[in-house]
Amino acid sequence: MAGTIVTITDREKFQHILDTYFARTSVYLRTKSGDLNIQYLGFSEGNAAFRIPRVKNCPDMLLILTRHGDSTIYATLKYVENNEDTFIFMPVKFQIISGERREARTSLPIEGNDKNVIFLSNLMTDFLMQNCLMANEKKLDNIKESLKYDLEQKFERVRIVFMHESKTDPRLKHIQMDYVPIFIPDIGEKPDEKNEQAFNYYINEIYSKDFKLNSDKTFISEATVPILYRSIIPYGYIQVNNRRPMTEGYLTVTKRMAIVVSEYFRKEAIFPNVKDRFLVSDLSARGLGVVFRDRRLTRYFRQGGLVSCDLMLPTNKKVMIGAVVRNMLFNDNGIIKVGFELKNIDALSQVNYEEYLESLGVSTD
Repeated sequence: MAGTIVTITDREKFQHILDTYFARTSVYLRTKSGDLNIQYLGFSEGNAAFRIPRVKNCPDMLLILTRHGDSTIYATLKYVENNEDTFIFMPVKFQIISGERREARTSLPIEGNDKNVIFLSNLMTDFLMQNCLMANEKKLDNIKESLKYDLEQKFERVRIVFMHESKTDPRLKHIQMDYVPIFIPDIGEKPDEKNEQAFNYYINEIYSKDFKLNSDKTFISEATVPILYRSIIPYGYIQVNNRRPMTEGYLTVTKRMAIVVSEYFRKEAIFPNVKDRFLVSDLSARGLGVVFRDRRLTRYFRQGGLVSCDLMLPTNKKVMIGAVVRNMLFNDNGIIKVGFELKNIDALSQVNYEEYLESLGVSTD
C-alpha cells in the first residue's frame, strides 16, 4: 500500500520536528553519490545546526532524511553558513512519509567465522554494462549486421537497439520497467480484453512517438523482444515490423534471436563480472544490504540502478538475484552501506533463498 505524505511548512513546528525525529538518531544528507551520515546539533533562532564530516561546501538547497518506525522524515534546508564541519541551515519544509518500509531486515554478522557470514559475488550493474557496450561498438556492429541479415528473411523492418544508444527510447523504457515483449499481431484489429491494456499502452506511449512508423502507415504488426543479461538485466531489444499480420510464431523467432545475442555476448565476455565480493549485512524477503569501506567500490552503484549478482549461502547453495539499488549510506565510521530491493529471482533461487530465511527465523510472506 502506498505511504501517506504529510507536508509541514509551519515554522512554529520546525523545532519540535527536529528535536523529536532528528536528535540522537541516524540522519542522512542526500547527495548524487549516496546518503551521507550527518549529525543534528540543535535549533536556535529559526536555524538548525548539523555536523557534516568531510564536506567543505554544499549547495544552496539540500535534502536530509531520517527514519522513525515505518515513516521517513525529509527536511528541505537552505544553506546559511558553516564553520569547518558545523553547518547552519534554515529549514524550509518537512515531509513525513509513512509506510515506506513494509518489513524489518534481519541483521547478519559481518566479521569472524560465523556460519551466517555471506557475500554477494559475480556482480554486474546496468551502469557497468553501458560502459562495456560503448567500449565494444565494433563488435556490436558486427552482430547487428549478422542478425539483420537473418531476420530480414522473415521481416520487412528490423531494428536492434542497445541501451547505451538512446536515453529517451520508449521501447527501451518499457522493457527496462516490465521485461515484457511487445506483440501487436495487427494494429487494425481490436485486441481481446486480456490484451487491451497492453495494446493501448503501445498505441499511446510507443507507436505515437515512433516517427518512422507513423510516417509509413503500411506497417501493421510488430514484435519487440528484450535482450537480457542472465535473464535479469535488459540491455537492449530486437524490434521487427511487417506490412502483414504476424502470428505467435513470428514472436517466437524474435525471442530466439534475442537468446542468440545473449549467447554471443557471453562467449565474447563483453560483460566481465566484477571480481570484488560484497559482505551482506542484513536481509529480508524483499531486500538486502551490503557494507564495505573502500569508497572506490561505490562506482558500481547508482540509486535506481539494476544489479545482477549471486548470493552464496552458507549451505553451499547459490541464489541468483536481480535487484534495484534503493539507497547508499555513508556512515561516519567510514562504512558504506548499499541497500537493494529484490526485483526478480528464478524459481530454484527463490526456494533456496526462502529456505535460508526460514533457517534464520525470517518471515518469507
